[in-house]
Amino acid sequence: MDGILTVDVNKKYNDYYEVSILWRTALKGTTSRAGLYLELLKELKFPQAAPKIINYIKSKTLPLLPYNPCSRFSPIQISLSMVNRCNLRCAYCGDAQDGTFDNAPKKEFTIEKIKQIFQTPLCRNAIYVNLAGGGEPLLCKDIVEIVEYLNSRGHLTLLTTNGILLPKFIERLTKAGLSKISISIYPANIDFLRDNLASLNKIHKIQNSHVITRSELENTPEELEDLVDFVYKAGSTRLRLWNCRPFGKNQDSSESFTSELPAFQIFYNKISKKYKGFVDWQGLYTASDSNLKAKKICRELWQLVPIDGGGCVTTCCGSPVNLRANVNAFVNTSEEIFNHPAIVSLRKKFIEPDTELPDMCKYCNLLEDPPM
Repeated sequence: MDGILTVDVNKKYNDYYEVSILWRTALKGTTSRAGLYLELLKELKFPQAAPKIINYIKSKTLPLLPYNPCSRFSPIQISLSMVNRCNLRCAYCGDAQDGTFDNAPKKEFTIEKIKQIFQTPLCRNAIYVNLAGGGEPLLCKDIVEIVEYLNSRGHLTLLTTNGILLPKFIERLTKAGLSKISISIYPANIDFLRDNLASLNKIHKIQNSHVITRSELENTPEELEDLVDFVYKAGSTRLRLWNCRPFGKNQDSSESFTSELPAFQIFYNKISKKYKGFVDWQGLYTASDSNLKAKKICRELWQLVPIDGGGCVTTCCGSPVNLRANVNAFVNTSEEIFNHPAIVSLRKKFIEPDTELPDMCKYCNLLEDPPM
């Protein structure tokens, strides 16, 4: 697993920054990004999607500046925490552990709230909208109407779910224009998925994800291989495997690992050969890997804005620290949100070549371009 190529692509903007792009040549089995783009291109609704495509191209080609007005380019992805309730209590969840959702004030997106924020400069040109947690998004009462509205505006929509409630919604969501479905696989829903995943794939193609723990790799790799085989045979489009990372209420780092772990290398080589192109090893390289030369690659601070049902805007999906404290999508302006002083300060640490990687980012497994 050698061969990390670092390329300087913005020499003419040295006064602002030096940016590198990691091309992980070691991961030859990784799902092609071109394939992902082609999948999504078929879902785009024209002419509504045209300004969103232009915004996307700008975000990928213009130099990254610490202060980036929304008029220059705005986030290409909005991640919505649809509800703060869940029908599962997974052991390593950073949000719902200890029954947090049962005691927290209800935060839920409604169609009225969605219409309010997606008419703002911050959100209206995002090509991609992730309908996700903290919580189970299918518990949101307006979920079908929200998908229909976002589709009518030319946004691509991804539903990230545990799948338990999906049989009740999948036909209506498909008719409403849902672009993608991602079902996360946990010990709490694996039996349900073994009974239902194949039939769900016949209605709407699904991708799956699973968080790998160190103990799984070292003690029960055959069970992980069985999981990959099951998802493959159930007809899913891909399986994205993530490194377990501490965040939220769950700060135990003992289950995290790096790509240098011998058990991971054995598993990776075996699965990549047997299921070539099916498994996406997203984020399995971390800043602690000794062979990761360029450690300060993160576009999330420019491309992604997470918002919960109460309007709270957080930093990014990988950070345990909320730098936008007291910022609300229903109160603050787009510029106040997108270019919050703390976010601008953090952006500078990434684009100035002589600064160290921020502590809050050192063990994030998203130190790369996000999937979009």
